Amino acid sequence: MEFLAGFLLIIIVILLYKYIALKKQMQELSDYIDKALDGNLENSDFDEMELSKIKSKLIKFLYASQVKEAKINTEKNKTKDLIADISHQTKTPITNLSLYISLLENDPKDEYIEIIKYELDKLKFLVQALVKSSRLESDIIVLQKNQANLADLVKNVLGEFKTILDEKNITIALKEEDCIFNLDERWLKEAIHNLVDNAIKYSPDHSMINISVYKSYLNYNLDIENEYKDLSEETLPKIFERFYRGKNSASKDGFGLGLFIAREIIEKHSGNIKASLRENKIKFSIDFPLWEVFFSYKTVRSIVSTL
Repeated sequence: MEFLAGFLLIIIVILLYKYIALKKQMQELSDYIDKALDGNLENSDFDEMELSKIKSKLIKFLYASQVKEAKINTEKNKTKDLIADISHQTKTPITNLSLYISLLENDPKDEYIEIIKYELDKLKFLVQALVKSSRLESDIIVLQKNQANLADLVKNVLGEFKTILDEKNITIALKEEDCIFNLDERWLKEAIHNLVDNAIKYSPDHSMINISVYKSYLNYNLDIENEYKDLSEETLPKIFERFYRGKNSASKDGFGLGLFIAREIIEKHSGNIKASLRENKIKFSIDFPLWEVFFSYKTVRSIVSTL
């Protein structure tokens, strides 16, 4: 919790610094205009061209100021929402901890100690996930990309779930082809982990999960499809929201952050993710545009500008 409080403090300090810098720039501009109106500028011979330049600079400055203000307000709202989310999500674990600590004082039992350990682990996981989601959303994380095979990442992730797959007797039907491009292995692997974890968590025992890694005309693609009940077209867009949990998730572990984090990571790779329903199945479709893979946005823009 101390780390999270420190992290939030850093965000507030950054916002405050941006506000002070913006206020200083506005004051300097105001002083400049006052001097111009009073005729106190050293260069008082303004021709139409110079006045046009000043007007152009003023318009650019006002536009930049509006953009900065919008960004600051967005960051403020994100911070406010994050604090509200933390308050809401930590309420139950903290209440449970207080209860069992008081019970432990009056009646020491190993059972209470185990429950306290469990609640502490949940609280630790929640704080780590919140910090991670906040860092991704606030563009603090910079991806470290290198050439890697998307298919290999998927196979590595599936190996992490061997035990639970065996316990639930779930079969993985994997179709793959090499999809090699620049990606951040650590973060993209986490996104795939969250998607596979979600598929296993909500798949019934003795079912099958279909996973496809392939290259299409315009994209590198990853599809994950599994059985899923009690989900409608109306609630489908909500599944990527922070802390969203479906009707049948009460008995499942988690806080509703996995898909939110997965989406943030995929979008940072210039990718897209969408979910669709077909009968009693849900399918997650992820694509990474080939032009984004081979060219940066600046490169593409410079090429287009020469045409």
